[in-house]
Amino acid sequence: MLATFLRICLLRANPQDLPASNGLLALALLAHVAADVLSLRGMVDLRAALQAGVVDTVLLVALAHTALLLRNHPDRARQTLTALAGCGALLTLLSHAAVTLAQPIVAPPVTALPFIVWFVLVYGHILRHALSIGFGLAAGFGLAYLFVSVLVTSAFLPIPPPEPV
Repeated sequence: MLATFLRICLLRANPQDLPASNGLLALALLAHVAADVLSLRGMVDLRAALQAGVVDTVLLVALAHTALLLRNHPDRARQTLTALAGCGALLTLLSHAAVTLAQPIVAPPVTALPFIVWFVLVYGHILRHALSIGFGLAAGFGLAYLFVSVLVTSAFLPIPPPEPV
C-alpha cells in the first residue's frame, strides 16, 4: 500500500487506485496525526504537538468531506481522505527528514519550500480526481487548505517569546 501512496505523490496513481477501506482510512488518518506530531515535536511539547496534529487532521477531513458533498461526490470520501491523509503524512515525514538533515547548512524554510510546492501539487492531483475539476483550481484548493491549516493549528501552538535585540 505504501507504494500506491508513493505513486500518488509522484502523480503516477490516483486516489481511486486505493481501496475504499475503513481500516486503511483509519490507518492513514493516524499516520497523518503522527507525522504532524513528529514534525512539531522539536518545537513544542508533546501535548501541543498532539493537539495541533489532531486539529489539522480533523480540519483535513472536514474540508475535504464538505467539498465532496458540495460537488455531489460523497461516495468518493473514503478513497479521497485516505489519499490526502496518507500522502500528507508521507510528505510531512519526508519534509521533516530533509529539514532536520539540512538544518546545520540550510535554513528550515528554504529546505521546506520545495516540499510545500510538492504538497500543493499532490493535493491538487488528488482533489482534481476526487472533485472532477481542473488541476489549477484543485491545486488552489490544496494551497487554501495549507493556508487554513497553518492559521488554525498555530492557535494551538505556544507563541515563542521575542528574541532580545
